[in-house]
Amino acid sequence: KSAVRCSDAFGAMNQAQDHGYNGQPSPFEDWVTHVNTAKRKIRSELSLDDWQKYGFGQRRAQEFEVLATACADTAVPREKRGELSVQEFWEKYEKPGRPCLIYGVPQEEGWACERWRWDDFFKRFGQSHFKVGKDDHGQTVRLRADYFEMYTRTQQDDSPVYLFDNHFRHEKKAILQDYHVPSYFPDDYMSLCEDDRPPYRWVGVGPRRSGTIMHQDPLCTSAWNTLLLGRKLWLLLAPDTPKRVAKGKDVMQPEDDDEACNHFLDLLPRKRARQDPDFQPILCVQHPGETIYVPGNWWHCVVNLDDTIAVTQNYVGRHNFPQVWRSCRVERPCWSHRWLRCMEAKCPDLAAWAKRLNVEDGFDMNELRQKNRMRLLQHRRRRALNALKRAKQRSAAKGLALDEQAFLVQWQESQEAINSDSTASTTSSDSSETSASS
Repeated sequence: KSAVRCSDAFGAMNQAQDHGYNGQPSPFEDWVTHVNTAKRKIRSELSLDDWQKYGFGQRRAQEFEVLATACADTAVPREKRGELSVQEFWEKYEKPGRPCLIYGVPQEEGWACERWRWDDFFKRFGQSHFKVGKDDHGQTVRLRADYFEMYTRTQQDDSPVYLFDNHFRHEKKAILQDYHVPSYFPDDYMSLCEDDRPPYRWVGVGPRRSGTIMHQDPLCTSAWNTLLLGRKLWLLLAPDTPKRVAKGKDVMQPEDDDEACNHFLDLLPRKRARQDPDFQPILCVQHPGETIYVPGNWWHCVVNLDDTIAVTQNYVGRHNFPQVWRSCRVERPCWSHRWLRCMEAKCPDLAAWAKRLNVEDGFDMNELRQKNRMRLLQHRRRRALNALKRAKQRSAAKGLALDEQAFLVQWQESQEAINSDSTASTTSSDSSETSASS
């Protein structure tokens, strides 16, 4: 039996080395197979070798540190917890919509910081499954944490697999007991709907070079992100930055990807060289124990400089409610009706505010809800046709014929089983709206 285990381990090690892993995997679990299966699902357009084609984890790895070192410490204001009151935070940052960093929240507000060390996290949750992305059918792809931990030890991928999950069930409920919302963010108006609300909080466990693509958080919500371990490099752009400029489409070349690592090392230098007045980047490094505040509609792209653990939450409060309400009633008309009913039952003043905004704007919520039903049907049809197109391309590349009718039936069945969560996109293949600051 010992000889069999050694043989299996040697085979797994060879397989790992074939795809850039130089460490020896566990002799009892073939973690490489699980990781590679997840990779194929979340980036089906890439071969396993393509995960390292830019050399960001090898010959270009030091470029991230060079970029981080060049960041000015004053680019984003830094405040100390205890020396900035909640009222001062509102006046200086939340009302005018200015990003800032606040250090000392976990220590000063009694978080269980000792539980957030890398090894301790995986000892506690090694057997738990966390979301790492979605497949071509929109289904959530999950990976066991201990497999992920083995992967992080030696991975050299350009944009590595990223654990980013908003489900805190079973043993993962313990995560919610180790931290709480910082005192600077007392409002959470969507909580009036209790569990019937859009996804809003996440835990992110990201290896170095992983990150989130350039995006704005949905529904005009603001966000806070507290970093417990490692460092993050942020690129912030003001809300009035044109989308094409923010996304880097104006400088992107055919061979480029739009992952965070590509944006920082390839797209950013080209954009700076153009001296475009529409492009005014703000870069900052977030350190352990720091909480960054990202106002609604600010563009942001984030890359992890080290192995990191962070918690983040999107919220709506007294200073961004009008913008969020106007966005929600258009983007989520059915849910907005339920939210308004909860306001009427639990917070009548807030409901009255929402109704005044509707009257001021001449907005008919019932009319839009009917239109939304038709829009959903059209959206589902487009998704089905896009999924079929990708499946035909993969089949043609392999020299296989595709039963289109059978594929569409299978795709429809898979959609019925999909949960409604939508988290921050960690890969360019995820076409869903990015929903969190990472």
